[in-house]
Amino acid sequence: MKQIRNSDDAMTSVVVAVLLMGLFVIMLSTIQTIYVPQWMSQKEAEHMNEVADQFADIKYAIDIQSVIEQDTPISTPITLGSEELPFFRSMRAYGSITILSDECNITIKNNTDSFSYLLGTLKYSSINAYFVDQSYIYEAGGVILSQYQGEIMNVNPSFSVSNNIEVNISFNIINISGVGGNSHISGYGTYPVQTKFSNSDTTLINDVKNITVNTSYPNAWHMFFNSTLIKSGLTYDVNFTIDSSDDGVTVEFNKDTTLVNLTSKIIEILTQISSGWIE
Repeated sequence: MKQIRNSDDAMTSVVVAVLLMGLFVIMLSTIQTIYVPQWMSQKEAEHMNEVADQFADIKYAIDIQSVIEQDTPISTPITLGSEELPFFRSMRAYGSITILSDECNITIKNNTDSFSYLLGTLKYSSINAYFVDQSYIYEAGGVILSQYQGEIMNVNPSFSVSNNIEVNISFNIINISGVGGNSHISGYGTYPVQTKFSNSDTTLINDVKNITVNTSYPNAWHMFFNSTLIKSGLTYDVNFTIDSSDDGVTVEFNKDTTLVNLTSKIIEILTQISSGWIE
């Protein structure tokens, strides 16, 4: 009887050990398949919010340089990706940032002249494993957020409208020009984007007929122009209309009801991605 009882106790210990091991495996599997993706998605979403703040910082730096017009470089960090979780199997997020030439064109027309500005842009693209991929684009002085559902103007460009007897518009148009050969980098670390004021040119354009922005993000510009002009007191279909296509957007002013004068300031900002300024 004593031998049988000892045998039963040993068998019970084995069964308990197997059950505990099975419970541990089930818990680990549940964490790995359900909670880890949720944690990583949240981690990548927080990283995208960080990139949004960093692009706002880039815009702020360029705005300052555009006002003071001094050629002192300003460095703004951009974090390309986020790390994986410790102790659990997960994937690291990556990203890239690129200076793109001739990506956007802005044309302003009146009855006699056409003023065209070909612009470079700065673009960040994420390579996320769990959260939706997003891009942030600094274009013509604004910051655009783009993803597969669409795009919005995340931070508005310097475009102010004064609506009195006449409509007076002031538009600071930023051209990003890559220098030093450092125009692209990818990975997951934090890298500096350096910007420096080069030159500017101001033009007063009277009796403006239309403004056209040829861009890869027409919806963002459409919504921006529409909301900005309406907030200034102009009325859609009375004072202006907006036409969009896959490659751009055009704001057409009604010359019978609206006299528009526009002061454009084209500002060239030299830009590179590196740890030190290269002339």
